[in-house]
Amino acid sequence: MRILLTAFEPFGGAETNITQSILSLLPNSIADWAIEKVCLPVSFKRAPIVLREAIATYSPDLVIMLGQCPAGENIRLERFAINMMDSTKGDNDGYIPNEETIYADQPLALQTPLPIKELVNFCTGNVLPIQISNSAGLYVCNRVYYEALYLHQRAIFVHVPKSMEGMIAKKVLEFLLLKIRTCVKYIL
Repeated sequence: MRILLTAFEPFGGAETNITQSILSLLPNSIADWAIEKVCLPVSFKRAPIVLREAIATYSPDLVIMLGQCPAGENIRLERFAINMMDSTKGDNDGYIPNEETIYADQPLALQTPLPIKELVNFCTGNVLPIQISNSAGLYVCNRVYYEALYLHQRAIFVHVPKSMEGMIAKKVLEFLLLKIRTCVKYIL
């Protein structure tokens, strides 16, 4: 069995991205599950291409995507990806989408099929503050989440607050291990 785990490069002039740090700390396997790690560019155009190539290369049973959110104190499990790109700030390529539909012939939103409430209930109180979010926003995180759900179905996006950067690499690692193990039982 195989998991594709993605993170993002730094963006907006930052030197680091908490998700890239987490990605580097995770092992290459858990039990009999191989973990394939891919760092995505913060690019509306390039990131979905890199993601599609990774899905084609690794044929994962599950896709777990990590993104850094600038505000908040809780890890957010994203329920929906929206079929739109919109931003007032450019991505790392300088591209600024203006209410652009991702796929004209697809639904307005796609929902993770994973049992998100059960994951939150399982993780609440065990490791870190966690909540359900109903939108991954309209930036690159949402763009690749929509792509993953469109292509793969068994995917989930996890937003990690930047405020956790200094203290939590180990705790986020532990949380992700719990999360991955929980997801595994729903796939088998």
